[in-house]
This record gives sequence, structure tokens and C-alpha cells, in this order.
Amino acid sequence: MADNKKENERLIKAWEKASQDLTIQIETPFILTTDNKNLRYDLLIKNFGSKKGTLIVTTDNRSEFHSASEFGFYCSALNPFYYNHYDRERFIETLTDWGYFGLPVNKPEWYEGHIYNNE
Repeated sequence: MADNKKENERLIKAWEKASQDLTIQIETPFILTTDNKNLRYDLLIKNFGSKKGTLIVTTDNRSEFHSASEFGFYCSALNPFYYNHYDRERFIETLTDWGYFGLPVNKPEWYEGHIYNNE
């Protein structure tokens, strides 16, 4: 996540607002346990991007992509400038781009894209 602690906190708060408004599940922080170490991610967005969800890294911390994707997570580098405040339409567009991988019965009402749950 962002080196700037305040930017990081704003990004997390924006996704917390999104989770309430859009009825999505997030986990903050998220610890990915590998064979060698525990990797800390500040944010996991469940059911979008892959069956395991999307781990958020900022554009200045792309080195974390490889480890997470090896374990079935989708990773997205979000620019805090655009995601440090909640903009409903932007967040819906982003989530739709990632795709929904959860159970069809749990699909948020606003989501109109393809459901990738069986793929």
C-alpha cells in the first residue's frame, strides 16, 4: 500500500464505505501465509477478481503481485489519488472490471456483469 500512512488510511476507509454501500465483503488487514513467511496486505476484496478475491497493492508496491497471484489471488494496483475517497460509480466500474466470482445467490444487486463462479 502507499508509503504515505494517511493516503493508505484514506484508501482503506473508502473501501470500508464501499463495502457498506455496495454490500461487498472486505478484510483489512489480510495476512497471506506462504511456506516461507507471512505477507501482510492492507486490503482484500472478497469475491471479485478471482475465487479468492483481490488483494490491493498501490502502484508503488508492485513487488507483492507475484507472491499473491501464485496462491490464486488477483492483485490490483490502485492509485490512491483515485481511490482515497469513495466514488460509487468508480468503485462499481472497478469491481465490474474485475468480475464477480462469488456464489450467484450472494451477488450484489448492482452487479450486472458475468458471474465467474464455476470457471
